[in-house]
Amino acid sequence: MRQELLIEIFSEEIPAQLHRRAISDSAAVFTSILKSYGASFSSVTSFVSPRRITLRVQLLVQRTKDISEQKRGPKISAPQVAIDGFLKSNQKEKSDLIELDGYYYLHVEIEGREIKTLIGDMIEDFILKMPWPKSMRWYLNDQKTLSAFWIRPIRSILCIYDDEPIEVYVESVGITTCDYTYGHRFLAPGKLEIIDFEDYFEKLAKSYVALDYFKKREYIFKEITKLAATMDLCVAQDDDLLDEVAGLVEYPFVHIGTIEEKFMKLPDAVLSTSMKVHQKYFALIYQDSVVSPFFGAVTNIPNTDVMRIGMDRVLKARLSDAAFFYKEDLDVTLEAFAQRLSNVVFHERLGSIVQKIDRMMSIANTRDEHRAIALCKADLPTQMIGEFPELQGVMGEIYARQQGETQSVSLAIREHYKPTSASDNLPSSLTGARIAFFDKVDTLVGLLGVGIHPTGSKDPFALRRTALGIIRILCDFEKDVLCGETLSWYIITLITAYSDQGVALAPTTLADVQRFAIERLKTHMEDKLGIDPDVIEAVIHSYNSLEFNYKAAIEKANVLSALIPTPEFQMVKEAYRRASGVIIERQRLPQDSVASLEFENIHMTNLRNSVMKQEKLPQDFDVSVRTARALLDACDNVLINDADAAVRKRNILLLNQFVMLIDTNFGVLSFLRSS
Repeated sequence: MRQELLIEIFSEEIPAQLHRRAISDSAAVFTSILKSYGASFSSVTSFVSPRRITLRVQLLVQRTKDISEQKRGPKISAPQVAIDGFLKSNQKEKSDLIELDGYYYLHVEIEGREIKTLIGDMIEDFILKMPWPKSMRWYLNDQKTLSAFWIRPIRSILCIYDDEPIEVYVESVGITTCDYTYGHRFLAPGKLEIIDFEDYFEKLAKSYVALDYFKKREYIFKEITKLAATMDLCVAQDDDLLDEVAGLVEYPFVHIGTIEEKFMKLPDAVLSTSMKVHQKYFALIYQDSVVSPFFGAVTNIPNTDVMRIGMDRVLKARLSDAAFFYKEDLDVTLEAFAQRLSNVVFHERLGSIVQKIDRMMSIANTRDEHRAIALCKADLPTQMIGEFPELQGVMGEIYARQQGETQSVSLAIREHYKPTSASDNLPSSLTGARIAFFDKVDTLVGLLGVGIHPTGSKDPFALRRTALGIIRILCDFEKDVLCGETLSWYIITLITAYSDQGVALAPTTLADVQRFAIERLKTHMEDKLGIDPDVIEAVIHSYNSLEFNYKAAIEKANVLSALIPTPEFQMVKEAYRRASGVIIERQRLPQDSVASLEFENIHMTNLRNSVMKQEKLPQDFDVSVRTARALLDACDNVLINDADAAVRKRNILLLNQFVMLIDTNFGVLSFLRSS
């Protein structure tokens, strides 16, 4: 007995774009379920293919552990009804209660159970808890009711534990588990009786079902690459298409097809997008990245002459449509298309795209920026974008170049949508980066200003992604996108531009946008850059919100992260702690006021001189260390709370100045107190 549990939920086709996520989600959900039952196991592995989700649990001990624990209940001061409910739910008497730290506790012993008796409940839990983005129900004839929600109707459930079939009735979907599954829908549709996972994997492979999604994905790319190489071609890298194709087929068969020569006059982006969107074909390219008259196709069954003729016919029809749209669009200038944008709504409460463009114009500087902004959305009314929305900006650049716009303007039109995700490239030009920044800030200001905020995991207007795009442009772009201004200046200017158009935004819009952007920065610093949350808070709180510098904040956080483990930083922290324990109210003094403070004690005089050097070199950590040492010397040798009120006031004023300087350089008080 290998203590192995095998479960397969066999259903109608699972949408291809969900496979990758379903693999990780299903393993995580079932792991959580096993732990909730107190089961002991070594690993949970998940597999997803078009018609099945498979779970393999290894070293699943046959019996759950006996549990003996102190279970906390309501507070001692809680109403009697709450206490009675706690006793009733645990089948205990009042005499069993234990009072500890203001709460009632019960000593609870839970006897372990046989895993076989729990598997049915585990499957029910899994079906109910699996987080599909969209799901459906279907009618159960035997029960005369609807099933539980699942991605597609479930047809059978395979369940084997310790090499033995487990037969349980899963009420939520009206199915009794069994010891068989099915092969490829067309090539080997017969029933396959299963003994264990190795038998299951081997029989599926012989029945044209590639169970491992990632190996199947790798195989597809490898085979297309191999065929393309025989023609001195390469496969255009497209991970999204590869993910989708791997999810479409139970077993991949790879072929090379041909594009008619007359369609090769179309722009490469049109060719590759048309093949990808409509046919799920891979563009094959020459060494210089130019699209060739060939494509890679993946099918669920072997290729035949009939299939090949059909594929060519359908592709010809699709490319004919694309060629027609392209020709029709070229007969109209981008300026003429831009005039139609007054009828394209940006948001029902924020006006049209034309109004958005006018607002962006109000914060532009150069001639190229103004021209690129005027045309950046002009491709939206084109027929090509109506057919392929994913080509927004791309077609704008192509049409701009065709109509004689400069390279700077044309490139900015395409790049102003970037970055579209955390992994997307930034714009390559300053003009493109600036317009991308304008576009995203305008969107954030408008939508947050009318009260549209993300709630939980729901973010229909992608505001989090928009804010992350702003942060990446500010922090990662090689040049100063702000041109010497602050983000707050752009926000305020856009709020005014909205007001001039008659759009009233909330009075808190400036603070809301700043807060939202900074929260995204904190997430970016923690998740992507690996910076400690306490360090992030320290840096964030060291800035005035109106003058917040996103790029400098990351740099400061990195410096602070490197300094924290050092003895010198611990000295600064100890000095800060001692100084902040004396002062009551922080108030920065002008530098000449610090210079005017006179002390009879040499240690306080040294501290004053060090503080003044710190004023001149606020980012010099060595100066901060020397200042901290001077402060510690002063605190060790001077009675800060001197009996003389005037001396005491001067001492505290100077300590206050030290605390304010360290706040500016190293962040919030709570961080230095606790770290």
